[in-house]
Formats: sequence, structure tokens, C-alpha cells
Amino acid sequence: MTVEQERRARAWRSSTAALLLLVLCQLSSLFIDLTVLPVSRLLPLLRGAHIALCLGLLGWLYARRRTPTGFVSSTAFLVAAVPLLPVFALTEQVLAQHHTTWAPLMGHRLTLLSIGVFAPLGFWPGTALIGAFATEAVALWYGLHLSTHLPAMVWEPWATLVYAAAGLALLGSRLRSRRAEHQLRHARVEAESLERMAALILALRDAVSTPLQTLEVGTALLRQRAPGCEVTLDAMDRALDRLHRLTQQMASSDPLVIWHKGEESFDADTVLRNLEESLTRELQRRRN
Repeated sequence: MTVEQERRARAWRSSTAALLLLVLCQLSSLFIDLTVLPVSRLLPLLRGAHIALCLGLLGWLYARRRTPTGFVSSTAFLVAAVPLLPVFALTEQVLAQHHTTWAPLMGHRLTLLSIGVFAPLGFWPGTALIGAFATEAVALWYGLHLSTHLPAMVWEPWATLVYAAAGLALLGSRLRSRRAEHQLRHARVEAESLERMAALILALRDAVSTPLQTLEVGTALLRQRAPGCEVTLDAMDRALDRLHRLTQQMASSDPLVIWHKGEESFDADTVLRNLEESLTRELQRRRN
């Protein structure tokens, strides 16, 4: 699996996990709305519509599980997250109107952390999403005068802003770790490519060494037996000298070859055959 394929698969897994968690949370909230707090007809309808939307997005992600893309994963996450803003706003409004004792802005806090943990987004889109939920939480706290309904909650809305900062820190840390992991993987792939190239060069040097020695012996014998071919033999000697210089230059890659236990003997034909098989598999993979 290439680095790009791994990145797309990871984004798909993050978005799928976030949607599954969201569906479970909304189902529990819907149960509470219908049984414990049957005070609004619109709120259960909104939650049900949102659950149906999330299930549809999960079906879309499942259909694209073999060909995931960053656009599909990020779009599914955003489409599922943005409708939570009106759902949370209506929840706080309904609870405030009926003077119910509740934990305010709980949905906002959980969502802020979930964005930091699961969001398959870049830093700035993720920051904008976190900012939207944090802004709505502050606006609801002061716009609905929740401090008068819940005077004991003296730490709000500052506690929710702390959750926003934590979600932002989680998002930044996750993106930095992912970037470092990708850079490390790129470096490892490059090192493995250089190692294979060095092994190929060593195999080529080993394969041409005997023919070069044969040509040198042949030209030496021809000088003794055919003195009239000096011009041709001089040209052959110059060509042989050039080949020797090339093989000496290729020797600079020898330190890149990593010898493993049991590989003390070197078979150039085996190395070249393995390289040919690897190239054939790679060509078949790209065609598919």
C-alpha cells in the first residue's frame, strides 16, 4: 500500500468511526427526548432526520470502502457535523424554556473533542469547524441567558472554550504526527529504493566483470598474434578502459547494500531475476 493509499484509508476509517459514534449518541439522545423529556415535537424529528442522514453517509462510505478518497471522507464528516449546530441550539432552547435542570452545552463539548480526534480535515478547515461550535456555545449561553437558569454553572461558557482549545490541540497534534509518519515512510521507501538500486548495480558489476576480463585477455593475445590490427586494438583498449572507469564509479554505491545473514554469497543472476519479477508485479499492479 502506497503512502497516498494509506492516507485515504485512514481518513475513511476516521470518518466511519465518527459517524458510527454520532449515530449511537443521537439514538440515545432521541430516546431521552421521547421518554424522559417529551417536551418538543420538533427536536425528535430533527434528531431522527440527522440519524437518517448519518446512516445514508455511512452507506456512501461503505460503498466507497475499496476506493476511498480524502474528498469523500471529509465531505461525509462535514455533512454529518454541520447539522449538529441547529440540533444543539434547539436542544438548549427547549431545555431552557421548560426550566429543566440539565448539563448545558454537553453536545458542544463532546463534538469539539470528537473533531480533534476523528476529523479527516486539514488544520484550517478543522479549526473553522471547532470555531463554529465554540462560537455557537458562547452565543447560546449568553443569548438564552442560561446563567439565570443554571446559576451553579459558574464555569460556563469558559469550560466549553477549554474543550475547544483541547480539540484544537488534539487536531494539531494528530496532523503533526501524521505528517511526521508520512515523512518517515517516504524516507524509508527512498532508502529501500536506494538499497535495491545498489544491489542492482553490484549485480551488473559482477555480471560484466568476467566478460571484461575475457576481452582484456583477447586483446592482449591479438596484439601478439596480429600486429597489423593496432588501430582497432587501441580503440578496443580505450573502450575497455572506459568500462573499467564506469565500474569503479558504480562501486561508490556498495556501502548502501545491506547484507543479511545467509547472504554472504552473491548471485548476480538471482538478483537480476528477482528484479525482473518485481518489475513485472509492479507493472501488473499499475495496470489493474
